[in-house]
Amino acid sequence: MGRHHLVVVPHTHWDREWYGTHEQFRYRLVQLLDRLLDLLERDSAYAHFTLDGQVVVLEDYFEVRPAARERVAVLVRTGRLLIGPWFVLPDEWLVSGEALIRNLRLGLDIATALGGSMRLGYVPDQFGHVGQLPQIFAGFGFDSAVLWRGVGDDVDETLFEWEAPDGTRLFAVYLLRGYGNAANLPLQRDALERRLGAEIRALEGRSRIQSLLLMNGSDHLEPQADLPAALEAAAAGIGVSFEIGDLPGFVSRARAEVEGELTVHRGEFRSGLRAPLLPGCASARAPQKRADFENDRLLTRYLEPLAAWLEALGGDPDPAVIQLAWRTALLNHPHDSICGCSIDAVHEHMESRFRRVAELAGSHLARVARELGGRVELPDDGPGEGLVVWNPNAGGFAQAEGELELDVPLRRRGPLALHLRGDGGRRIPVHAELVEPGAILAQYSLPASAVAVLVEGFPREFTGQFVRAVRLRRRRGAAHPDESAAPALQVELLLGEQPAADFDLDAAKAELLRELEASDGPATFRVRRLPRVRVRFADDLPGHGVRAYRVAKGRGARAAADLVAQRSPDGGALIANETWRVEVASDGRVGCWHAPTGRAVADALRLVSDGDRGDAYNFDPVPGGERLDRPERVRVRLGPRSGAEVSAVVNARYRVPAELSADRASRSSRRVWLPVRVTLRLAAGLDRLDVSVEAHNTARDHRFRVELAAPFAASRFEVESAFEIVDRPIAPAADAFGAERPAEFPIGATPQRSFSTLIGDRCAMTVANRGCPEVEALPQPGGTTALALTVLRAVGWLSRDDLALRPGHAGPAIRTPGGQVPGAHRVELSWRLHAPDDPFRLAEAHRFAWPAWAFAGGCSTPAPLADRARLLELEDPAVVVSAVEPRPGSPPVVRLFNASSQARRVQLRWNGPGASRLEAVDLAGRAAPLPGLEAGGDGAVQVPLRAWQLVGLRPR
Repeated sequence: MGRHHLVVVPHTHWDREWYGTHEQFRYRLVQLLDRLLDLLERDSAYAHFTLDGQVVVLEDYFEVRPAARERVAVLVRTGRLLIGPWFVLPDEWLVSGEALIRNLRLGLDIATALGGSMRLGYVPDQFGHVGQLPQIFAGFGFDSAVLWRGVGDDVDETLFEWEAPDGTRLFAVYLLRGYGNAANLPLQRDALERRLGAEIRALEGRSRIQSLLLMNGSDHLEPQADLPAALEAAAAGIGVSFEIGDLPGFVSRARAEVEGELTVHRGEFRSGLRAPLLPGCASARAPQKRADFENDRLLTRYLEPLAAWLEALGGDPDPAVIQLAWRTALLNHPHDSICGCSIDAVHEHMESRFRRVAELAGSHLARVARELGGRVELPDDGPGEGLVVWNPNAGGFAQAEGELELDVPLRRRGPLALHLRGDGGRRIPVHAELVEPGAILAQYSLPASAVAVLVEGFPREFTGQFVRAVRLRRRRGAAHPDESAAPALQVELLLGEQPAADFDLDAAKAELLRELEASDGPATFRVRRLPRVRVRFADDLPGHGVRAYRVAKGRGARAAADLVAQRSPDGGALIANETWRVEVASDGRVGCWHAPTGRAVADALRLVSDGDRGDAYNFDPVPGGERLDRPERVRVRLGPRSGAEVSAVVNARYRVPAELSADRASRSSRRVWLPVRVTLRLAAGLDRLDVSVEAHNTARDHRFRVELAAPFAASRFEVESAFEIVDRPIAPAADAFGAERPAEFPIGATPQRSFSTLIGDRCAMTVANRGCPEVEALPQPGGTTALALTVLRAVGWLSRDDLALRPGHAGPAIRTPGGQVPGAHRVELSWRLHAPDDPFRLAEAHRFAWPAWAFAGGCSTPAPLADRARLLELEDPAVVVSAVEPRPGSPPVVRLFNASSQARRVQLRWNGPGASRLEAVDLAGRAAPLPGLEAGGDGAVQVPLRAWQLVGLRPR
């Protein structure tokens, strides 16, 4: 057995919520920590305890035991209690790279205030690991990591080096036998000797050092109070030394003992060879993934950069509100939460958190946009309300979207007759549709003197609505009306959810009162809530900048000649723009032709329901299961047409099996209707086909996907991950993990962020999405390839032990009827064909995923920001501005990401505060050297970027 040294690390792995709710687990946590603090304070031999690498458990504890904060701080400062670095232990695939950064930073801040954090990347139970995690850890000053799941057959030792795509390397410890290899140690000497001996034999063949790591803990386990004495006796009996240690201490010993070069693993960990990867979590409870995507986009793409710009102009960004929104969002990011693999009650609580983030960040964004919009100069002094567009992406011709409260005439059908007027009198077509019709909140016919009293006393805010405008109409030809005639004067107050930045209510009231005082007849007093209108239009937008317009009534702008929408004689439809021609047959089949590539797809889009006998963790196909990909009832129509876009709508009803059969070996014979609406949309000037799929799920135990066919055979399949674009397998073989019987068999379905790409010899197809986190590349019978994106996966069990693709349970066997996700689902996709080396692939995908945002605003007088003003200037479409982040008490941070495999040197000009000089900072916000960072002309800097490198910059 040799002279080994055992580093025994007492710990608990604490799932904040999983098979119990947060409060149920908190109750147990309080009992555990009460006993732990007593144990550490009374027994110096129990030298260390590791609190799972996440500080949220202490925050939860302090809410119940606020007086215990100093006791904890003393133990942390003396190294007895190891905490941090994370705020919560997140899943890495289903949250953004920025969320991982904010999570670590918050965790480190809390841990530092309590006395200090573990300075290593501890990821014990995440379901695999993103490739950029070493660079993220290094950005906080870590030089090592400890991990378990996802390791494949290229790593067969407990120590290795982990390299990120940018070349950053960490010393890594592989928990070969999991984070609980020494859990529940027997305290009787003979039994403990046998257990230790067995663990030593299991580890020594995979370890080149004498020190061995024994993780004494597991899910929700309490400390073993008598462990030090029991270990002392057993270690002497088998001739080994030991210590009650911690992970940083083991890493230091391992570094000192290891000799020779270690295996280097580059990139992500996605193998189920030795531990299940649990990939079905990417599609479990799909609506919650979409909610998180939308909240992340709200925070990082709209609120934070606009708040930073407002600060540059002397406004208050109030970063504390943003931090609270982030903190709330992060509470949904633990792997058992965002992965959808908890009990129904947990996910019900998550819904509340998602809403809280949206409400808090949305309210703050409305205020920031209102104040910033008031500082943007409108193109001229003509009529029409102001509209401002913020583009969070690279510059170019792109679509903007938003919702406005407008005083517009209403129509029952079709888009509203509006257009935009831009610089130089340009008339821009806009697609505008009614979202909410508005309402009359109050209406009275009174003497003018009584109406004057109502007007004078009317508040600026009324039941959560703000006075946006005042209208006075005098009926022409009115003499002395009798009671049956309409009053000569009509006074109308228009209310909206947000106050108008350039509206002076006091002045409007004064003018109105003068008119009323001059009248002695009756008058109508009306209070009306403004209609809400959704607008979409395309224009040339500056990167990370604004454009200003006025909203004008009437179409005003001629539709593009190539914008076509026609009904077909057979009941189908045809839509086209400059680059796409889309034909929808009466049976719902979609055919596409793309002019720039000359490619055609005869059966381009299918919706597919296939049986799923899996659980929250894993999709598991029904043997010989029925695949349904054709609707039984179809109605095709044209959507509302405008000068900006055309669309075709397919209303279909699928007849699908209601659930699994009683023996779970097939799909049931009972059928239910599953209604679906597919909208295909083409915009003038945009080389893409936008697709929305709305389904009302009525079935159980199935997976519902949209398949988009490529007109070629793909040789490569790439997906966007956290700060990386990675290759994933197409139709992996059963032994792709390197063994005939792995811990879990591979599947082709894989997580993605905002897009995935199929690449052929001369053509590529990219499908961007807005919160659709699972995709698969599927070989087709004709030799081509398709992308299948999951709309929903309906399963009714947390875990089962009878799956074909995963032997054994992954969690407790609990029914979760909420996991069947009944009701409404919606996914939004954008489909492009392009050259395999298209330099704008990333930029175009992000323009769809994070569209430019249109909001009410603008100033008729000279203002600080002109049309086309830019917060920052960066012209390389392969370099992504990942964050423009206002920071409390310090200048904002701009974070860049080189999303390519080539080193780049880019010029950046920051037009915010402190523009004269920028310094490089790490992910914690500390000054960090960046060789090659040079000042350029006119306030710009030259920024060197390695392939896939993240760089932070801050004004000095």
